[in-house]
Amino acid sequence: SGLGPRLAPDALRELPPFPGDRLDPARCGGDLLVQLCADDPDTLTRTAARLAHPDLRPRWRQPGFLPPHRTGSVPRNLLGFKDGSANPTAEECERWVWHQDGGTFLVVRRIRLRVDDFARLTPRRQEEIIGRRRADGAPLDGGREDDDVDIFAKTPHGRYITPLGAHVRAASPRLDGGARMLRRGYSYDDGPDDRGLLFLAYMRDPALFVRVQRRMAAQDELSRFSEHRGSAVAYVPPATELWGPSPVRGCVPCPA
Repeated sequence: SGLGPRLAPDALRELPPFPGDRLDPARCGGDLLVQLCADDPDTLTRTAARLAHPDLRPRWRQPGFLPPHRTGSVPRNLLGFKDGSANPTAEECERWVWHQDGGTFLVVRRIRLRVDDFARLTPRRQEEIIGRRRADGAPLDGGREDDDVDIFAKTPHGRYITPLGAHVRAASPRLDGGARMLRRGYSYDDGPDDRGLLFLAYMRDPALFVRVQRRMAAQDELSRFSEHRGSAVAYVPPATELWGPSPVRGCVPCPA
């Protein structure tokens, strides 16, 4: 109760189609998005059962997981690369993630990855496609994992260090006036022929995702190894809308 049109900002609308989309209508959209996280799968099963309601009909669901990793470190995806490097700081989240009312928008994409095809590439070629080093997640132009990629850096011979088709180039905040999204992705494994990434990203305005995804569809070489098969966009209301006055800006889960 209390959730409805009055909480939905004007920016909450279906995402437009993108070149290369292979969306399954049965895995798109919905009226209410619920994310459950736990270390124990049985806990998730019991919690989901308690949330069942005769007036609610599940439209689609997707189990996800994180590989073992140190607390506070960035986990790796099924391609073997760190996923979530250089996420926005708390100060940057205030500007780019939280909506003016204290809520945020969540974009969900179910992305099937051609893991085996990508694994056949040389490590160097994989790094050129991603735009970061596989070993530590650092940019190809040097630095640390949490550093932004300098997409304008060149070699002494005038070639871009980060290739023009690199995934991180298409996603670079520098192409959006510094605007960022907070990525909280999970891997999924529904069998040998259907493995990939459950992409979750929080942002102030879903228009940011639209711009980034259009660039990726046009220039991202990783698109040859990925297919977007599911999609949804949701509004996450501020905590005050749900539980009363609170210093918490919103409710954003953090893989750890």
